[in-house]
Amino acid sequence: MDIRKVLPHELQEAAALSDYVFRQPDQQSMGKIFPCLFSPGISHSYAAFTAEGKMVSFMGMVPEIIRIGEARLYTFSLGSVCTHPDYRGQNLASRLLVECKQHAKRSGASLVFISGSRSLYTRSECRHFGRVESAAINQAAAAAIRSQAGGGWTVRSMVPEDTFAVSSLLSAAHVGYEQGPSQLLALLGAGAIPDIYRLDLQALVGIKDGKIQAFAVGAVHGEDRSTAASSDPSRAVEWAGDVQGCALQLAEMLGRFPAEQLIIPVPWQETELLGILKVSGADLTTGTNSGTVWLASAPALLSQCAPLLPGQTFRSNEESDHACYMTTTEGQEIKLDDAGLLSLLFDPESPDKPLLPEKFATIPLPYLSNLHFV
Repeated sequence: MDIRKVLPHELQEAAALSDYVFRQPDQQSMGKIFPCLFSPGISHSYAAFTAEGKMVSFMGMVPEIIRIGEARLYTFSLGSVCTHPDYRGQNLASRLLVECKQHAKRSGASLVFISGSRSLYTRSECRHFGRVESAAINQAAAAAIRSQAGGGWTVRSMVPEDTFAVSSLLSAAHVGYEQGPSQLLALLGAGAIPDIYRLDLQALVGIKDGKIQAFAVGAVHGEDRSTAASSDPSRAVEWAGDVQGCALQLAEMLGRFPAEQLIIPVPWQETELLGILKVSGADLTTGTNSGTVWLASAPALLSQCAPLLPGQTFRSNEESDHACYMTTTEGQEIKLDDAGLLSLLFDPESPDKPLLPEKFATIPLPYLSNLHFV
């Protein structure tokens, strides 16, 4: 079996294999809902091919830059992992994962975010990470949010002329993905998360004082969906801008496209939005971020996070991609493994956080099952 990088002209075959494994006849092609993964261009993905050249296993990789204040994290998103049923049991996915990891290291990436958490990943040093509060609002909570918002807001569907305003809101966020207007429109048009849940994408803007000040995307119920999916909750996918305006738009989604609940996955750092949701009576469930993460290089991660790290709290081991050192509050230096570093950097409830100086602040990450999900 030949394990190698997928060539641009082979991406259509990769999409067809993914469709065969994941899609039902009434669903759109993976090639459409994941444009960053399957559109022609330079490919970062890997696949297994038979001696005759048939692609039988695929692992998709998309490079992304995550912005956190002044820091820029070079990352990959890994997904659409599939093997043709006739070729399972040959360890192909594990071999592909090894190649993808090496590719990430060669590219200078610090992290690889994986859309799954099955044993293929967890036994290969991919770990759960971060902290997210999953808020479930019902119609009563939505009404409370609308009441809290007060007057002055107009909420309507996004139109093409809103593109620059919406792009500016996303770019102004402290945490988010580096992207331009064209990529934003491509991802909105693809609607990966809504399609996966057999829901419809709706993008709303909130206008106050004559300008767009908030934006939100949801996976909601539409008139053309089957009754089998009608009991599923709607889901918030992305939002940016004025927090009160974002909350109002999410409440409006539940009012305009009725469902029993709207699930809003809120990263721990969005305390103002969490406060609004708590007051509304939302049910909150604490968990980790979406999927798992693999640490490609501790030195690269610490270097890319440098603007967010105070003093010499962390020091990388330049001789190893998977070891670093932390200076404790008592001035002692202790060695960290990958799990310890990921926990200390990204989990506000890390059990080792008391060892860090008070000036250290946990590094926030976006919720990964958003517009950029693969």
